[in-house]
Amino acid sequence: MKKFIRDMVEGEQVTTFAGVIAKILKKTKDEKPYLDLTLCDSSGRINAKIWDKAEEFNAKFDQGDAVKVKGVVTVFNNELQLKIENIRRVDKVKDAIEGYDEADLIPTTDKNIEQLWDDIISKIGKIANPFLRQVTEQLYKNLAEKIRTFPGSMKLHHAYRGGLLEHIHAMTCLAEQVCAYYSELDRDLVLSGVLLHDIGKLEELAPGLTNEYSDAGNFIGHIVLGHSLVHEACLGIPNFPELLRLKLEHIILAHQGRFEWQSPREPQLLEALVVYYLDELDTRINQMKNDIAEDIGSGLWTVRHGYFKRALFKGKSDSSNNKELG
Repeated sequence: MKKFIRDMVEGEQVTTFAGVIAKILKKTKDEKPYLDLTLCDSSGRINAKIWDKAEEFNAKFDQGDAVKVKGVVTVFNNELQLKIENIRRVDKVKDAIEGYDEADLIPTTDKNIEQLWDDIISKIGKIANPFLRQVTEQLYKNLAEKIRTFPGSMKLHHAYRGGLLEHIHAMTCLAEQVCAYYSELDRDLVLSGVLLHDIGKLEELAPGLTNEYSDAGNFIGHIVLGHSLVHEACLGIPNFPELLRLKLEHIILAHQGRFEWQSPREPQLLEALVVYYLDELDTRINQMKNDIAEDIGSGLWTVRHGYFKRALFKGKSDSSNNKELG
């Protein structure tokens, strides 16, 4: 019975389990209530609608619940959508007989978490500056389980279990290449900034079946929370150079790059500029890949949806372009 979202096809009737990421009671132009849902499992997410008895069903489950759903797979704007006929909260004991497993509902990175973690720990061990190495080692040791499992964001990018680790690992690999080319950069400062730039998300987010903001996340946000974590950790290390601490803290505060993007500071040193652009690069690549993957049209271009709101090319490169002219 269990059907993963990635395996759904237009026109089929499905009965399966999912997590409720979002739930909004809306009204049509005719003032008829309907439920607009976003459902997820470990393979992805899908938009769903309840057109009939919306208010009745609205009382039967909440955002963040695991649910059993029955419906028909349809297509809207080149994306799969589920028209729900019946839905209820999961009964863990009863539904286990039919294959319910909470782990199947949590979107997870397709990368090997152990390999990512081991590589990052190896990179930390190679930081030459003893103060930067110590503060990074200390925070990664104290927060290891969260760093390994937290999403990279609530829904914007890398929004799945292990997403933060995947994002950080990609940035460290890019940072090594950039620092190898631009010899004037302080490699240790760039690498430490990359490793710690999103550390505040471990307090900002409250992950589970759905990713939600914690009270601290809503009131303060991950940038200031991350700055506080790094500031306190630096002060706890004897003789940590003040200027070095200020540079590292500046990278945390400036990593979103622009005031209009809620960045408390804009980059004022080369290393902060590099961390900001590496963060942007990996984030946007992840978002574009997601937009392309979620479009199910048969053409070479996506519809204008998702983060970028523009048509994206999804055809493969033509290998014949690389052949020598005859």
